[in-house]
Amino acid sequence: MTASTLTTAKTSATRTLSTWRLAALAGLTVLTAYGTGIAWQAQFVSYPLFKAISAAEFPAYHLAYNAAIPGVVVVPGFLSFLACAAFPLLKPAGVPKLATAIVALTGLGSLLATVLWAIPMHDRLDRIGQDAATVDSLLQANAVRTALMTASTAALTWITVRLLRR
Repeated sequence: MTASTLTTAKTSATRTLSTWRLAALAGLTVLTAYGTGIAWQAQFVSYPLFKAISAAEFPAYHLAYNAAIPGVVVVPGFLSFLACAAFPLLKPAGVPKLATAIVALTGLGSLLATVLWAIPMHDRLDRIGQDAATVDSLLQANAVRTALMTASTAALTWITVRLLRR
């Protein structure tokens, strides 16, 4: 093998890796934007409706809600949180350190707000039934998560547009 052949092979491998990372970035941006939309919907529609259900009907309603959300909320959300947290390891070349940190920290923050705050509030609603204070706490947890996810989506969109323009 000549030096020219090795250089061409290395350039091709780098281009393939770069293309893969850009495609992954675009996919993460779309996934995170989807999750952000779900978070905003929960903040202004789903969670406020928890207070509109009668106390007698709430346990069945919340059980049905929990059964309906895994494929459309839980799985995409956790994939987004974890992928954002791992972003520094998988990011394409040329992503500024501040943008990388924003994506990673918002992913980690969203994960923590979900696991340590939102899920325990859902579990509490399962145990005690409809409770305004618990729904309010769930809304607060979701407000934090929504703000973090919105920041992550904005950063990822900026990164994606910036890299695709090059």
